[in-house]
Amino acid sequence: MELTRTQTGTVIVNGIEYSEYPPPQQLVKAMERKWAEQLVGDGLMRLRKLEYYRRWENELLGDPNDGEGLYHLHGHPIQTGSANDVYAWCLSLPIIEHSRLLLLAQNGGYDCMLVIHAPEKFFRKVVTFLSQHRKGFILHCGLVNYNRGEEVDKNTLNSQKFHFNVFQKAPRFKDDKEYRIAITNSTFNRLPNDHLDLLLGDCSDIMSIEALPNKSLEPTS
Repeated sequence: MELTRTQTGTVIVNGIEYSEYPPPQQLVKAMERKWAEQLVGDGLMRLRKLEYYRRWENELLGDPNDGEGLYHLHGHPIQTGSANDVYAWCLSLPIIEHSRLLLLAQNGGYDCMLVIHAPEKFFRKVVTFLSQHRKGFILHCGLVNYNRGEEVDKNTLNSQKFHFNVFQKAPRFKDDKEYRIAITNSTFNRLPNDHLDLLLGDCSDIMSIEALPNKSLEPTS
């Protein structure tokens, strides 16, 4: 395993940049079954530009400030964004409350739950595809921090991890327990669409499709 710690606090392991390492042992995502089946069977997945989520007129799933980092220093707003296009795919930690997952499913029209049993193997599939088909597209994975707009001191502001803006959301989203996959287009060639499609091959050994949980049976840890 090749592990490199960057000056901005992230960790790069086998070509994957992590805000925290190791990644979670399991992740979940409410999805439409037809897309979940294509992902598990063929590895077909679609990531959207952050601009897409900013335009999404859904108060629970959309975020008008997605990707726009914000802190306050001495009461003054300090904002930052990304110079390059960033594509995101949003999951949740398995500790998400069932009632919240069901609410996300209801708002998105989702009818099943994707469970990723080996996230690090999944990320390796993604970075392998990018290295073969999308050179210059960089994979970055990490927990979302729900501290958008907080008052911080100068030292805290200057010690933020690389692309913290991509992994920062407002406190009102904290119940999502989100873990995010982000892919940055570091090339000078912008794609014409608002999405990025990947084809990873059979993923049935590392993920499964399950029924949405019963909200009366909440996770215990």
